[in-house]
Amino acid sequence: MDVKIPKVLSRMLLAGMFVFAGNQLALASEKTYFLTSASLLTFCQSNLPLEDGICQGYLAGVADSIYSGHQSDFVSICIPNGINSNDLKSLFVQYATDYPEYFGRPADGLFTDALLFKFSC
Repeated sequence: MDVKIPKVLSRMLLAGMFVFAGNQLALASEKTYFLTSASLLTFCQSNLPLEDGICQGYLAGVADSIYSGHQSDFVSICIPNGINSNDLKSLFVQYATDYPEYFGRPADGLFTDALLFKFSC
């Protein structure tokens, strides 16, 4: 049986392999996180649809984890209706470029700071 994989899907799979390979390198290092703020900023500033998707998906995941209660004991944000993942990307890019001294921090920490700055309850 001959299975055809669409180009978009094959590119996503290939990119996923690179991301997971990079994650394995991160696991082997002393750091206990997968994505630095600088790495996420690179994805968020990219014109490539896949990298933009990685950026927006990551940011939406962090925001969702705060709302779902995983971080709600530590962080209280109130994101207004109508804000979408592209808005979150714009917020992160602006905030991260204002604080380059934190590029080595885990990406979720700097983004959480941005959310608190913009949408604190």
